[in-house]
Amino acid sequence: MASAGGANLGSGGTFFAPQSKRRRPGYGGGGGAGGDSAGGASAQGGMGSGGRGGWIHVSDLRHPPDYGRIAEPEDIFGSVEIDGTGNFVDGDGRYQPSGTYRIVTRDGIFGLSPFLREKLVQRLKVEEANAKN
Repeated sequence: MASAGGANLGSGGTFFAPQSKRRRPGYGGGGGAGGDSAGGASAQGGMGSGGRGGWIHVSDLRHPPDYGRIAEPEDIFGSVEIDGTGNFVDGDGRYQPSGTYRIVTRDGIFGLSPFLREKLVQRLKVEEANAKN
């Protein structure tokens, strides 16, 4: 089964016959450049820079990117900075809004996780109550 983003294409699923897996001792772990940890983000288990810290983009769920990829600019709310241990820098991650986020695109209206959707509904109810007073 292929997703809209094509995440399953070429993974040995329904589109291509499975390939035999030959491993060289001491090399590989998820693809990329082998045993020197110089491969792409997917070869690093989603760790990006491999423990050096950096920026994480916060995006909506309207059009989720493929694993290890970055969302489209119109789907990114902003970015936060993390240190090498995975904690927010300066406590709040130095959040920076993207400036390119769009509530409605050709892919539809913005998408939120169930948790964020509930938080939004709660906040809108508070704002509605404040407007009535």
